[in-house]
Amino acid sequence: MLTKARLNRLQNELNACIDSFGLHSDFLGQPAVVEKSAKEAERTFQGYAKAKPNRDDAYAAAREFLRGVELDDWKRDLIASVLAEPITGAANELVLASSKFKSLLEKYEAEVKTGDLWRLTWHGLLTSYFSFDPLEANTSATNGWAQLRGFLERTWLQMSHQSGDGVIPDWMTVLRGDPEILTKNPVDKYASQYLNGDTSQVDRLKTDLGIPQSSWFWHQLVLSAVRSATKLGDLEFQSSIPRLIELIREKPAFRDEAIEAVLIRYHDCVNTKPHEELREFVVHKEIWRNPKLKTLGMAPAWNRVPDGVWKMVMTWVTERALKDFFDILAARNSSDAGRLAFWSKYLQQITWTRLVFGSETMALQYSNKAVKELIARERGDYAELLANKKSDAFMMQIGDFIAVEFSVTSNAAYVYQIKKLKFDRNSKYYNGGTDDLKYGFSSGEGVRILHPPGWEETATYQLKQLGIYPDVKSTGRSTLGSGATSATKANLSNRETPVENHRAPTLNQKVGDTTKFSMAKLHHLVEGFKGAKIRDERGRVGGRLWVEDANQSQFLSGELAKLGFWWSITKDAWYYRGD
Repeated sequence: MLTKARLNRLQNELNACIDSFGLHSDFLGQPAVVEKSAKEAERTFQGYAKAKPNRDDAYAAAREFLRGVELDDWKRDLIASVLAEPITGAANELVLASSKFKSLLEKYEAEVKTGDLWRLTWHGLLTSYFSFDPLEANTSATNGWAQLRGFLERTWLQMSHQSGDGVIPDWMTVLRGDPEILTKNPVDKYASQYLNGDTSQVDRLKTDLGIPQSSWFWHQLVLSAVRSATKLGDLEFQSSIPRLIELIREKPAFRDEAIEAVLIRYHDCVNTKPHEELREFVVHKEIWRNPKLKTLGMAPAWNRVPDGVWKMVMTWVTERALKDFFDILAARNSSDAGRLAFWSKYLQQITWTRLVFGSETMALQYSNKAVKELIARERGDYAELLANKKSDAFMMQIGDFIAVEFSVTSNAAYVYQIKKLKFDRNSKYYNGGTDDLKYGFSSGEGVRILHPPGWEETATYQLKQLGIYPDVKSTGRSTLGSGATSATKANLSNRETPVENHRAPTLNQKVGDTTKFSMAKLHHLVEGFKGAKIRDERGRVGGRLWVEDANQSQFLSGELAKLGFWWSITKDAWYYRGD
């Protein structure tokens, strides 16, 4: 039953419509006048169907609601269109965020069931649905918006049925054709077209449904477009990345989810060579930051992606840093260009880098564009040399070691064990001499790599003595080896995995098919590695043959994998699985 107040309001509005339509008895029997009046009536009706209450009245009603005042029917209708707007005079709170919002929706829904909710009020609720701005919302408001969406989805069919098949407003026609926009997947059907630059459908929605530019709709559409792109073939997906970055920048509400999807899909490509635009976008200080900061707890967004994806981007960043150091800094001092090629052989194993600038380089940033850009990229993480003005240094972590190279040819490179490191790797300043970065010169600790002609072969041998071997060659895939499929990569989530390259498996390797296992061969192998030992528990129920390696040598890891051993993350050791 309609309440008396609603009947009175309905009568007043009908009278207003009659006046505006010009439907008076004087026009009866005059077809031309009736036709003209009908057209004017239709235009008026379409505008009336989108009418909104006076904003001051709506805000006043919203303030009362937020202060705990029980609203009458009229005021509940008033606030329907401002549920998602910050209410002035009420600490800019949103009605959506109120603890009483759920009970308000229940009252609206009860009116729908009795046929007592006005279509204009329902349209006001629809307006609030599209007005919600995810960039300005807290968790409570987001939950309220989700409740509103559920209400609209549940009540739409009844509201549509009550409107019949006569003249209906444009927004209702649109919803009848696109009811998905009220579901949990509201924009998926428009994603592919939007990705390809065809905005005709969403432009129509924007006009007929009154979707503002700040609406969640556009942010959700970008995320859906990203997901649509990840279903394309490798080449199509990679060619779409510039467009995806542009969309994410424009509508960043779901930025992290979008970046996560893009990086994971890129890692699944056959060719994962560095994508410069994607790298520069994701490592920006305002986005996910440099992946090397993950281990320091300064870039937590990298925890969103699997370790292999992080390593892929870390390899991109390391390659760029190496090239910057040797091409820009070392080249300025006519240093041996072969050092870039040498350290590039270990690129996939480098998990952290740091540039240390001398005072001459710091001064050059004001006159040399390349140096200026390099320092800007490293801002917040680089260090400075106090005593050695002309030289620069480059630190890199490979496994359990830190290597330090210098930009001046006369300097040796030093490789130190992290556990025994005698300087703070995160210090802001260094002297660059034997009291910190070069302490191995006088103490004899670590490995000292000289650079005479042909030095690369000697240096390779020196690193092998530390268990550091060049990267396993691949066919363009980074970090996880060549030819790995998405299904194979999923196996990384297993607790126990066959490993070739110290916890970095070549996933297409057939474990045990290259070397026949024997205890004599195992003893001979393990004896050559300090800190490694065999633990045979096969006499026990459920016992296994284990190899523990305190230093976790990369070479030993590869040899054990060939013998048929598997790595156990839970035990932090190798066990023999056999055939």
